[in-house]
Parts: sequence; C-alpha cells; structure tokens
Amino acid sequence: MKTCPKCEREMKKVFHGEPTDELAIESLEGEIIIGNCCESTYNYYCEYCDEYFQL
Repeated sequence: MKTCPKCEREMKKVFHGEPTDELAIESLEGEIIIGNCCESTYNYYCEYCDEYFQL
C-alpha cells in the first residue's frame, strides 16, 4: 500500500495498457484505476487530493 505524500491516505494503483478481464473487474470494484493505453509518468492516484504521483 502506498500513501499520498500530501495527505498520507491510501492511494490507488493506476494501470496503463490494455486491461485484462481481471483488471477490468478490479477497476469496477474501485481497487485500481485504468489509465491510458501508453506508458505514463504516474502510477498512483490519490482520490482525496485529486492528484497523480510517480512512486
């Protein structure tokens, strides 16, 4: 579990690329976030601060 560097709350993992069925279900359940199809500079998201982070 990663915590936000600003508010110290738990962040969600951001998955980049074509999601599998399992990842799609995890996204619907709110466990992860599916990002764009390309590599990006961030891999975590804090829903409280509404910011993305590279950790």
